[in-house]
Amino acid sequence: MDSIVLGGDAVIEIDLGSEERAKILQRALEPETNAITDRSTTRVSVSGSKMTLKISANDLTAMRAAINSFLSWISACERTLDSVIGQNP
Repeated sequence: MDSIVLGGDAVIEIDLGSEERAKILQRALEPETNAITDRSTTRVSVSGSKMTLKISANDLTAMRAAINSFLSWISACERTLDSVIGQNP
């Protein structure tokens, strides 16, 4: 039985409500985009209030892992920002 390895690209665009918030998250994710891996790469860009993730992966497992990781990190950053902003009006 032959195995088929499917890789590809995913583009995810998220409107974060403000350019400042988008840039904060971009800086927070930067260390993760610089991580060295041979199975996937992720680039994060900001245009106005929108952050775009461009993920390339060699296989579906790596793609799923990268998408889940980045969306989880974004969610954690959003919750942290909301908590800090809520404490300092």
